[in-house]
Amino acid sequence: MKKIILVVIAIVISIGINAQEKLTTKTGQIKFEASTPNFEPVAATNTATSAILMEDGEVAVLSLIKGFQFKKALMQKHFNSKKWVNSKEYPKTKFTGQVEEFIYDELTAEGKEYIISGKLTFHGVTKSVNPTATIKKVDDVVYLSTKFSVLVADYGINVKSKLAKKIAEKVNVEVDLELK
Repeated sequence: MKKIILVVIAIVISIGINAQEKLTTKTGQIKFEASTPNFEPVAATNTATSAILMEDGEVAVLSLIKGFQFKKALMQKHFNSKKWVNSKEYPKTKFTGQVEEFIYDELTAEGKEYIISGKLTFHGVTKSVNPTATIKKVDDVVYLSTKFSVLVADYGINVKSKLAKKIAEKVNVEVDLELK
């Protein structure tokens, strides 16, 4: 009898977990910019970013490194090479986190700013980041937008001295997600 009660409790708990609303996208956009004055812009965009936002505020974002598109093919080739981000060895970047004080049912079309406490993994290195994001809901679509900066050195990327003046030490990141 005790086993039956435990099985029923486990089923009820799993139904509660699975009943949680989850919103996803496979067309999220991540842009980054690491330009310095007087040199060619260093910027790329990835429009094939996958993301999930759970009703409880848990969020995860995943992007393939080779999906970042530069204006110049040679810059993209250098970016993906072993000397830079080494996309063969480190093929993806991911962010996992929790939106603080998030209440899904209180989302509005005007939006609200939230802090997301999470971890960003890039180039095989995971660091804590806490970006501020604007989250709003229009009809059944949730929009999440954030801008934050990271240091190149924090992620183990060694910019050779010849190129150091052409690439900023601080990379500006912008994420836009349309979750359904």
